[in-house]
Amino acid sequence: MHVRMEAPPRLWATAEDAGDPAGPQVSVVSQAFAAVPLLGTPPQVAQACVDAVRALTGGPARVEVPTRPVPLAVGDDAEGLVPLASFDAPGGQGRVLAGAHTAQYDAQAVQAVAEQLERVWAVQQHRAAQTLELDQLRFHLGALQQVARTLSVVRGAEETERLVLDSVGEVFFAWWAALYHTEGEQYTCRAVRSLRGESVAFAIPGRVVRAIAAPGQPPVIPPEDAEIRDHVPAEVAVVAPLDFGDEEAGLLILGRRMTDAPYEPHDLALLRALADSSAIALRNAELLDRLRAQATIDPLTGCHNRRGFDEILENELARSQRYNRPLCLVLLDIDRFKAINDDFGHEVGDHALQRIGRAVRHAFRSTDSACRYGGEEFALVFPETTKEEGLKLAERLRVLVEALPPNAEVPRPLTASFGVAAFPADATNHTDLVRAADRALYQAKSNGRNRVELA
Repeated sequence: MHVRMEAPPRLWATAEDAGDPAGPQVSVVSQAFAAVPLLGTPPQVAQACVDAVRALTGGPARVEVPTRPVPLAVGDDAEGLVPLASFDAPGGQGRVLAGAHTAQYDAQAVQAVAEQLERVWAVQQHRAAQTLELDQLRFHLGALQQVARTLSVVRGAEETERLVLDSVGEVFFAWWAALYHTEGEQYTCRAVRSLRGESVAFAIPGRVVRAIAAPGQPPVIPPEDAEIRDHVPAEVAVVAPLDFGDEEAGLLILGRRMTDAPYEPHDLALLRALADSSAIALRNAELLDRLRAQATIDPLTGCHNRRGFDEILENELARSQRYNRPLCLVLLDIDRFKAINDDFGHEVGDHALQRIGRAVRHAFRSTDSACRYGGEEFALVFPETTKEEGLKLAERLRVLVEALPPNAEVPRPLTASFGVAAFPADATNHTDLVRAADRALYQAKSNGRNRVELA
């Protein structure tokens, strides 16, 4: 403790104290400061200290404490007051001032005042540190609860990835965040959230990531010479590994904070908890997508099954109605498929379905949907496609099927018949559109097969 004697050596003493100035005077100082409320706010505590000094001196007083970010000064105006003592306080040296008109009082009494002030503000500093820690814990708990509520509902992988980045980015006020997932020997970017347009690499070599953070380890702040800085914006602030289990891993990367505050140890601890929660949510989302795929994908042909077809057609039809855009539906049926099963067996029939399935899945645009409607019948949904355009697409596919050469799996040439219907030309709802295409398909069969007919 550093105490600088700034008061005159003779203050406050009375005649009866002159024989033993230290004992009674120091005791009086202690009694005066015993009334200071240590649990009050800093202004309240400072005012109580001023009141104690006033009671001891019988005159005006002022206490100045260099608290941060704003210094605290309480009591009478400094003009006309003299420094009495200085004391250690939060932010530096504080001081107490008193009136110049004083009786005799010795140095020990002045030192006792300084010691009492130092004790009071040491308690305030300790309370401030505890309050800050509690505020951080409250913030961490609130952030965990918020993210837990957000991720508690199992969604698809794409939506969950977006929610993870939004949640973590908002909690830490990060300018940008990126999410990666292992694919072989590299980490591939799955989603990016950027408020200033930062761009990140599509892929990061696995060795680069493992050099600073392996799956299951806590988040790290990459060293300035870390190679990962060559693959992401140079201002990358923290990297958090994600462990999905089954030898799958991910990576959550955050940029600088909008407040320019560094990532403190308590921030890294919170990020680790959020990363663990995010990893579980992302793992569940991938499992959900797999289950959905199994529920809507035909395992033999790789096309959507009947359930998937109904969902796709309903969604695309609703979109076409909302925006007044065309939609085309094409039904195709493999010609004389029963004869293939009868002549060569059902295994060859399955191979024939697989060949047609591959043809319809890869022949058109990514926005188009190929479905196995039932048995040897397939359905193609073409958004933003008129009836005339659908006719051309169906004809192109008919020629493609006809050109498939026989092989060991399917020793007979294949042909197919097609029926084309469109919204709004032929129907305005799901059921009528399917009926219109089915009637056109029946007409193609009746007219000799291996042909395309319009509704």
